[in-house]
Amino acid sequence: MSFHEVIVAGGGISGLYCAWRLADAGHQVLILEASLDRWGGRIETEDMDGFVAEYGPMRFEPTLQPRFSSLCQELGVKLTEFSGPEGEEVNAPSYDVPPEEQGLNSLQLLKRGIMLIMGRDPSDQDWIDSLTEADYARMRKHAQFNGQPLWNMGFWNALSSEGVLSHLALTKLRDTGTFYHMIPENLNAIEWIIWWLRALKTVGQQLASVDGGTAKLTDGLMARLRVHPNITLAGGHTLTGFRPVALGKSRLELDVHTTSGTLKLETDRLILALPRLPLVKLASHLPEHVAARLNAVNGFPMLKVFFVTDTPWWDYEQRPQQYANCLPTREIHYFRRPRDDDRDGHGMVLLYMDRPSTEFWKHYVTKPNNHDRAEMDHNVNIVDAFSLFVARDVKRLVDERRTSFKLTDRARSLFAEQSLDRARDMIKESIVTYGIRDWARAPYGAANHGWQPGVRSWKVMELFKAFDFGNGAKNVHIVGEAYSDYQGFVEGALNTSELTLASIPAKPVAEVAADIAPLSPL
Repeated sequence: MSFHEVIVAGGGISGLYCAWRLADAGHQVLILEASLDRWGGRIETEDMDGFVAEYGPMRFEPTLQPRFSSLCQELGVKLTEFSGPEGEEVNAPSYDVPPEEQGLNSLQLLKRGIMLIMGRDPSDQDWIDSLTEADYARMRKHAQFNGQPLWNMGFWNALSSEGVLSHLALTKLRDTGTFYHMIPENLNAIEWIIWWLRALKTVGQQLASVDGGTAKLTDGLMARLRVHPNITLAGGHTLTGFRPVALGKSRLELDVHTTSGTLKLETDRLILALPRLPLVKLASHLPEHVAARLNAVNGFPMLKVFFVTDTPWWDYEQRPQQYANCLPTREIHYFRRPRDDDRDGHGMVLLYMDRPSTEFWKHYVTKPNNHDRAEMDHNVNIVDAFSLFVARDVKRLVDERRTSFKLTDRARSLFAEQSLDRARDMIKESIVTYGIRDWARAPYGAANHGWQPGVRSWKVMELFKAFDFGNGAKNVHIVGEAYSDYQGFVEGALNTSELTLASIPAKPVAEVAADIAPLSPL
């Protein structure tokens, strides 16, 4: 049986980060990753005909996410401005809302509801801008609404309360707002209010993406781990069980599945850097009071589809989000090569969505039970569906002589002359590559997470940072965005990692000096 001082299960950002910091502190670390050749967890950047296609996270707020920003600087990863969906208002039905809600768009309605819940004037932007992380921490524990702790309420329930928002206003918000409203999920009210108070800040706000793709983060971490003498990387290794080696003992015995059979490993410390779905599968191996809290969060789906065309029908001035309501999607983004690029002529479309649109596209995934990366060019039926949606809308715009959609002159001429069937075939024939990523599929089970109503998140985070099997060792840890104070982002994964790292005793200097020999392969 092979012994390793620290074993990290999961090769996502939190697992790689914990391993790096512990190895730098002199600990000998083994990292287990179920995928044979994919590291970085939900981070996935693909090259599609020269375009950077982000199938995982793609936008960050470095001024509000200091640990993410610091990690980028440490790894030499550069950030670039992200152009968000700022297109025209979705052309939706009118809603017979009360006078005080009339004329407000979906974001203004959401802000109004949040401020009324918090007992503030909806126009008090200075209060929002003044809030700090310390203020948010106090809100989590103490904020109340109508005499009830906000952590014990659902966000939808709070927004629907007397004196907040009308049901029709919430319907408009649900139908026309960004998916970050999370109304149908009805998450923990105070947690999602805090999420939005961060997003509504106007001071220091900066929306950015990683220059060259978010996988630069993974590449930077892996480059350091691969040459670190204290680290062993083991791809294709799945943790299937663990337990104390004997009653009252702190050392743990692990069952690990590989392509060649099952291994038995021993360790003094286990860090579970796994998504919620594989964690739930391991629940029977956890102490009962820990396993019971795995359901403290909801996982929710998000799905991305990319199409690259050699004959874009939109011009360079096309804004994101315009006519997103004409397809089953929440967001739509348009990309073109720069005008001076000698490969000019190609373009890329991104569809980015939550429920119910995910239910339409998810059936085009061909390997639903092993979806650990984007499927590229697997199912041409997805091109058929997309081409029909686009052809119907673009041809209608041309027939009605509407100019709001920035069509190229060539596209406007072609669609004016062709039938709907021919227009659909033209778009289909122009698609040179495509891909789909459904984060609700195994092994992840969700794109990101939110705390359930009735959960005191700070208590769960405190428990998960370090626990034991009744022997006082505090040598098992759960890290990752799911059970964090910044869910859905790399920042949350790093925050839980730092909580756990702070709970692990520093290694004596003499031991660090002695442990300088490279680790042998697993």
